[in-house]
Amino acid sequence: MRPRIKRVGVAVAALLAAAVLAAAFWLATPLGPDARAREALEPGDGISVERTDWGWELWPSASTPATGVVMYPGGRVDPRSYAPLARGLAQAGYRAVIVKMPANLAVLAPNSADRAVAAHPEIRRWAIVGHSLGGAMAAAHVADRPGRYAALVLLAGYPPRSTDLSNARIAVIALAGTRDTVLDRAAFEKARASLPSDSTVADVEGANHAQWGSYGRQRGDSDATIPPEVQTAIAVDAVRRALGDLPPIDQKPPTKG
Repeated sequence: MRPRIKRVGVAVAALLAAAVLAAAFWLATPLGPDARAREALEPGDGISVERTDWGWELWPSASTPATGVVMYPGGRVDPRSYAPLARGLAQAGYRAVIVKMPANLAVLAPNSADRAVAAHPEIRRWAIVGHSLGGAMAAAHVADRPGRYAALVLLAGYPPRSTDLSNARIAVIALAGTRDTVLDRAAFEKARASLPSDSTVADVEGANHAQWGSYGRQRGDSDATIPPEVQTAIAVDAVRRALGDLPPIDQKPPTKG
């Protein structure tokens, strides 16, 4: 009987070791960045880029932004994959901060933005953007830091069930692509109740899950029918609208006359 028990024990140990190795490999091979993202991390054309202890920062070289935007990556996505979005935000006049996460999972450190915010006392206004799992953790972070952020933008993300922002004084925009087949749409819709009543929740025609970042195809996702540059520009505009620097989506800019 004992030899049989020993063989079972060895088999179980082997399976556990294989599972640990598979998990380690999975975590060690994040998605992206693709060539477009790597190019966006190059300084030039009026944009400065700096690697910091907490991630990457991009800002307009000719000015000192008074508004900063923190970015939380999606789960198992290399943070550099959000460089095109960060560059678009820098071109719009903001200091964009891409926050790196332990094991590329924001759930392991939802308050990772604290170091970046503390490093920039000159910035008077902050927004936070989160993609997918990063969106959930950005929402949780906002709930833990009331009054710190003026705006929250969720890209294919929604607050976790334990987070209630319904009474928070913060502008929120939540976007989901019509071609996104990774997002749990039912959970996304249900989470509306956890957001402030004046939040903007909108579908983006032709957008998929992966193109909020720049890391190539994602398993389970559908092909987008809009170019990645367009989807990035929509995300940049969402941040600007949430901060009040562009009119709301349902409001037309005033005509000159």
